[in-house]
Amino acid sequence: MKNLKYFDKKEAIFQAMLELISKYGFHSSPMSEVAKQANVAAGTIYHYFKSKDELICALYIRLREKFVDNLFKTDDSTKPFKERFRHFYLQMIQEAIKNPKEFYFLEQFSNSPFVTNIPKANLQALDQPMYDFLRKAVFTQVLKDIPPKILVAFVIGSATSIIKLQLSGEFKMTSSDLELAFFACWDGIRKG
Repeated sequence: MKNLKYFDKKEAIFQAMLELISKYGFHSSPMSEVAKQANVAAGTIYHYFKSKDELICALYIRLREKFVDNLFKTDDSTKPFKERFRHFYLQMIQEAIKNPKEFYFLEQFSNSPFVTNIPKANLQALDQPMYDFLRKAVFTQVLKDIPPKILVAFVIGSATSIIKLQLSGEFKMTSSDLELAFFACWDGIRKG
């Protein structure tokens, strides 16, 4: 039962920090407010995390792992790559639209000085499943021979733009629009 309590408190702290950052940003989310929102003593947070920066970095790693895991949870390697890539691409968009606070947190973190607090090797490990997924398709000559960093940046950048457009309310995506987005991305990376 002790582990469940540990998880519940830690989870409450993560959720409180995510909620506060989504409302007020990184710098206007004090630990005292996180404790209050999580319904834990301020000292409890420091039992799990040495500092606010460490908590924010741990939240990023947790959300990024969850996001990547969800992208590949239902991947079927027996299917043709185009179908697998379609699922991956659309899943990336749907996950972000279902979890806008998480999406915006990940975006904000990736473009902030906080990202330098995580060793590059750890950041690369978080994205490794995406690199492996796309690299195999380049190796089997399904995708253009594009350097992996550019390929991943192109695919994620494409999906991120669609996500932001949808979340802004500026343009309501239909399933046909999402298919068009997929084909535009696919045509940009497929070989031949």
